[in-house]
Amino acid sequence: MTEKLTLSILDIGPIRSNQTATDCFDSMIALAKLGDDLGYHRYWLAEHHNVEAVAASHTASFAPVIGAHTKRIRIGGCVLLAHYPPLLIAEQMGLVEACYPGRVDLGIGRSSGADWATSSLLRGGTEAKSDEAMINDLRNLLALNQPEGLTVSQDDRQFSFRPVPNATSAPAPWILGTSSYSAHLAAELGLPYAFGYHIRAEGAKEAIALYRERFKPSSYLAEPKVLVSAIVVIGETDEEAERLARPQLFFMSSFRSGEPVQSQMLVEEADGKVFPAHHEELVRMFRRSWIIGSPDRAAESIANLAADLGVSEMMINPVVAAYSSQPANRAPNREFTLAALAERFPQ
Repeated sequence: MTEKLTLSILDIGPIRSNQTATDCFDSMIALAKLGDDLGYHRYWLAEHHNVEAVAASHTASFAPVIGAHTKRIRIGGCVLLAHYPPLLIAEQMGLVEACYPGRVDLGIGRSSGADWATSSLLRGGTEAKSDEAMINDLRNLLALNQPEGLTVSQDDRQFSFRPVPNATSAPAPWILGTSSYSAHLAAELGLPYAFGYHIRAEGAKEAIALYRERFKPSSYLAEPKVLVSAIVVIGETDEEAERLARPQLFFMSSFRSGEPVQSQMLVEEADGKVFPAHHEELVRMFRRSWIIGSPDRAAESIANLAADLGVSEMMINPVVAAYSSQPANRAPNREFTLAALAERFPQ
């Protein structure tokens, strides 16, 4: 492959059945370090809560750990606005930016990333934010995210808020989404847009086209800027890749069905296991959008997807499973996926 395509990483932190939490985080650090060495542009974390097979729960907590173990790769990722006050987000992510200036991305998501009970606990038992409140919080967050902070007037008095005193830079804000609503929001605010193809492939082309059509230049961007995240599983051969994808297919089909989930199975644990009949349609849907195959086949699929959507940056979500013989504190097959793509798309 010779086409220039920027590669980045999205890590949800899949926890395997033979891993402790420490093992999983060690493997994520190793993956980020490899991405840094291979020239990947970003390493973003996802945000999920109370999901048995996913370690990435709080971007502001783990992003600085990644920053400490890497040199140049951009860090950050998803922060779910539904759960936190804007000032808290601005303080936390601003602190990370102050530690690693010019390297931090603040991906703003509107979903809950959790079941209703967990979401309620995260909000301290308060009511879920309305759409109007969410938009108000988003605008406040963007204002607070600036080094100069935000000044508000109340009762004939002015109050100034600077989340990080004497800050000289700020995290780069992104709108995350999978719909025309998020695309319109990013366009209206003049912010870069990250489409979560790994969550919902349907409507990607339409949402991205809408974003570009309605984009309004801002102090953040003069022109539209889009990246697309996709699930990628690479093996030495197409057959091995299919085997390496099965554990995550079992997890995702249960998760999307609202059924109890467990840690990601090892490859051998998934061998011979049959998908329940009521999961078969979900599995077919995942297979239509996931990129599963040998290095050359996967690279071709990624290039075709990027060309079809008209984007120059693809964010790789490597959910590749592991064999029982591999070390618990590393993810060799996830690392192989990144290395194989970097070889075919030199960064």
